[in-house]
Amino acid sequence: MSSNKVTIGVDIIKSGGESLKDYVYAIAIVKDGNVVKVDEVSLSKLIRILWEYRPAILATDNIYELGGSSRNIVKVLKLLPPDLDIVQVTLDESRFTSVNELINKAGISIDQLHKLNPMRTAIALALLANKGFGRKLELYEKKVKIIVSKGRGGFAGGSRSDKYQRNMRAAVARVVKKIKEELDKHGIDYDLTIRRSMGGIDRAVFTVYVDREKLYGVISRLRGYDVKVIIKPVISSKFIKLSKSTESKRYLIVGYDPGIESGLAIIDLDSRPVFITSGKELDRSEVLSIISRFGIATIIATDKTPVPDVVKKLAATLNAQLYVPPHSLSTAEKELMVKDYVQKYGITIRNSHERDALAAALKAYKSFEQKMNKLQERITLMGLKVRNLQEYKLKLIKNEPLSKIIEDIIMYNIERESKGKSSEVRHEVLKELISEALSKRDEVRDKERKIKQLSEKINKLEKENVFLRERIRELESKLRDYEYKLNITVSELSKDVLRDRKINELIHRLNNLAKYVEELRDENEKLKESLLKVRNLLHDISCGKVRIVKIVRLSDISKLKEITDDVIYVDLPKGISCNDINTDVINKLRSVKTGVLISQGLNDLAECLREHYLLPIKTVNNVHGIYGDIILVGNEDIKELVKIKKYIQELELKKRKGQELTEEKLESIIESYRASRFKEFNKDKLT
Repeated sequence: MSSNKVTIGVDIIKSGGESLKDYVYAIAIVKDGNVVKVDEVSLSKLIRILWEYRPAILATDNIYELGGSSRNIVKVLKLLPPDLDIVQVTLDESRFTSVNELINKAGISIDQLHKLNPMRTAIALALLANKGFGRKLELYEKKVKIIVSKGRGGFAGGSRSDKYQRNMRAAVARVVKKIKEELDKHGIDYDLTIRRSMGGIDRAVFTVYVDREKLYGVISRLRGYDVKVIIKPVISSKFIKLSKSTESKRYLIVGYDPGIESGLAIIDLDSRPVFITSGKELDRSEVLSIISRFGIATIIATDKTPVPDVVKKLAATLNAQLYVPPHSLSTAEKELMVKDYVQKYGITIRNSHERDALAAALKAYKSFEQKMNKLQERITLMGLKVRNLQEYKLKLIKNEPLSKIIEDIIMYNIERESKGKSSEVRHEVLKELISEALSKRDEVRDKERKIKQLSEKINKLEKENVFLRERIRELESKLRDYEYKLNITVSELSKDVLRDRKINELIHRLNNLAKYVEELRDENEKLKESLLKVRNLLHDISCGKVRIVKIVRLSDISKLKEITDDVIYVDLPKGISCNDINTDVINKLRSVKTGVLISQGLNDLAECLREHYLLPIKTVNNVHGIYGDIILVGNEDIKELVKIKKYIQELELKKRKGQELTEEKLESIIESYRASRFKEFNKDKLT
């Protein structure tokens, strides 16, 4: 795969602290400007992928995500491809820039990229680096080490040992000579150190003062049977100094208030303010990047109970302790804590999000403050000196006993004092050296005896060597014959194995296809049944046996200006009574041309609405199916609804003509209707 066209973006998902094996990353592989792969990987898998794809650029938003500490970064850099450029996308010539700001500036559009998670951040970093954003980190010096050494370890047995070693040393010497000639030919500046041995060279190191790229086509890597050549770019001295630095680590307590606008507050283990901010871009990925700039998070704190999921995930990613208060902090509690703190350090809190985050961090600190003060008192009382007190405070946070921590500090002071008094113990050391020299004299005498025995054995082995050389020549001749025959046999066997693999592959595909055909057959049967059912319904609809009626919810009726349907079905809640339906709804229902249908179990409700409100309504007896907002009902229900409508119209007509409609007459009409219905029911039953 061409390295000129591939960019890989990486963002941390889970930190492993000092343990590199626990790091987890999100990666995005971009080729020719298109995202071809997004994955979650361990550090070892990330390194393997970098060697497999050989990208031009590895894009990150913070170099310290590649190991957490300078020492770990150097370890990781030594394992990366030498021609890989590492770009920190969030750096420009003047300042640190957030990923969200760069996305807007570049005009990149990815689904929901405004709410970044590690996967989306990795994609954004790869695309931004591909467009030229960020700064290339100068990780390597203008220097390359070329190491030439023996390809095999150990020794051959018997009388062949010397020849075995001499052959390899001679091979190393030939390769060293060839590399030297190539470097001289191209006018490349170098230094050469050699470790010689009997018969040739054991090991040689060329220190070449050029970039690695200038050696392409001149010197190549080699891993042969007798010789191996390793080419290693030299990591920049500034990173080596960082990795060996004795500067104290800064341990942090982080308060985080997530939301549409989030708040972040960072203090150290002495409760001093480190960084406070808020904003809409402060998602988990951005918070991780900010924390890594200031130190190592030991506690992630929240002011809420139960703890928000985002805070849990942040603590898990940083492998930090999660602090949750016994109860959600009230506004008064937070105001009181923050007020004294900002006055003490002269800082400004801009909004409630920053206040809540700072209150969470301070509450977490106060839960350990008593232990920390006791540690400080003991150290002062005993007159002990500590190089980095925060490291011991970290042990307190991890619930290590105070007594054990004091003992560690005492031991540190003892070792420190003993180093300063080395001159006083010099005489004792001299005695030990004399005693050691006497014991070594005895060892030398034993070795002289062993050398004499070995010389006798060597003479015997040399005689055996002459005999075995002749035997080797005979066996090598036979071996060449056997190799020729073996190559012929392997060639024929490979053809048989390839044919068997193809047959097994075809059988597997056939079984899968048979299974797939059976699934399609079952699906086809179900579709046939559904199609037959639909066909019958369409036939009944076309013949007038089944009618399509619109379903209307009771809550939606009052919103309608008018109802233009011939018949409607009203979806009523269970347990509704006549008194639960207001007059406005009843008046709109009476405007339906033919009438209203309701669920079968609401007979009492239907009878009440007919008797008291003269509403043409009945329950459905024949339902053929409900599909979304329509219901299919039998034509018998519609015919019966037409009769009810007719009875009601007659009653209303008499009322309009001025006839007095007494309660007795109304009951007589209803009884007459019921009698006719009972007669029709018996007639249908007999039929």
